[in-house]
This record gives sequence, C-alpha cells and structure tokens, in this order.
Amino acid sequence: MKIRTTLLLLLALCCSMYVRADENESNHVEVLLNDSTRVEGYWHTDFKTGVKRVFSKTGSINQYITIKDSAKDGESRTYKAPEVIEYRFLEPSEEFPEGTIFVSEEINTPGMFKPNRCVRGFALLLYRSEGGSIMKWQVFESTGGRNSVSRLVPAIGVKFKGARAAYMFMMNGRHYPFYMNNYLKKAAPEFKKYLEEYFDKSPDKKAHQQELKDNPAILISLYEDYLKTHDPINDPAE
Repeated sequence: MKIRTTLLLLLALCCSMYVRADENESNHVEVLLNDSTRVEGYWHTDFKTGVKRVFSKTGSINQYITIKDSAKDGESRTYKAPEVIEYRFLEPSEEFPEGTIFVSEEINTPGMFKPNRCVRGFALLLYRSEGGSIMKWQVFESTGGRNSVSRLVPAIGVKFKGARAAYMFMMNGRHYPFYMNNYLKKAAPEFKKYLEEYFDKSPDKKAHQQELKDNPAILISLYEDYLKTHDPINDPAE
C-alpha cells in the first residue's frame, strides 16, 4: 500500500510538471553553454521527461534542460547539466528583477554510506559573491510514522569558494547542517568549528539560526570573514 501511494504521488508530480510546461510566455529562457554560446528558447517539459527525472537515482535534482523554439511548438533541444553554465528566465519578477537563474553545479546527493556523493544538476541561484553561492533545490523527505511516504521539500545549500560541490544546510525550513559539516570536517575543520560554535553551541544559537533562515547569504559572509585569515577551501570537483 505504501509503495502504491508513493507511486501515485510521484505520478501526480509528473503530471503537474507537464501542466505547467509550455502554456506560459514567462517560460522564455536563455541558456549559457560551456563554450559561452547563448541559446534562447522556451523551457519545456512533458510527462515522459518528468517520469524519467522522478525515477532516476537522484530524481529530485534536474539534470538537463529542454527548450523549444516557441512557447507552444517547435523543435526541442535538450542540454545536459555538464554542457551548461546556467540558464536564466528572461521575464523579471519581484524577487528576481534580473530574471530567475538556475546554475549547473555539483550538488551533494548523499546516500547510505556515501554522505559526500555528488551529482551535477541545476539549482536555483539565490545569492552569489566572491566567497561562494547560495542555492535552492529539492530533496525527498520521509513524513515518518506508520504510513510514511516520501515527499519533495525545499533544500537550501551552499557552494563555498574552492569546494567541490554545494552542500545542504537547511531542509524544509529547518536548520539541517549535518552533510555540510561532515564535508567541512576534512575540507575546512577550523571553519566547521566556527560554524558549530555560532549556530549550535552559542547562547544565541536560536537567534543565529533564525538569522540564517531569514538571510541564508550570511553563511557566505561568515566564510568571507574566515578567508581574511585563512586560505580558501582547495577541493575542486573531480
């Protein structure tokens, strides 16, 4: 019964992705490829690609973008994440006045006994500066309990300057730094200790965690302060 319920939920997700596909001119995008070529088109998905994404090993991470020549029809072209630097929706919004940007990045997708496993995919860019980037993607979370099901929830992660990938530090609105701290344990142990003192052990930890929730970019600011007296992380992606 649990498996059937989960499958129905996933198929409903695929259908909802399809409904939102090509019916809106706001899907006008510009794709920046690795060779600096810029390609314009309209973001496109369908039921088949939705199913393919959901039932892949990392179904929560979109690993390719498909565009068409027009919002309703035309030839489609698909680009895999390793071929792309980023893509940007050209219609501005109040939250993203320069257009919503999705970056192609190595993203931590932990598995059993593989906490640092990564996959290259697309994540929504929330903030970036010299010290790194703050991004948002989706992860599967179990609801727990007797009739537990998996659901997609938002995750916010950070790609520090010099790090191999983006690591989650918030999940579904909660402070959840386990995988980020596990990575920093080897990559930047002094910085890890500083973050733990600031967010987990300080008498003001609740206020600091709320500050992080309200403004995730503070994590980059803390790293940039750290870089004033330390070298950046030196752990490039393989």
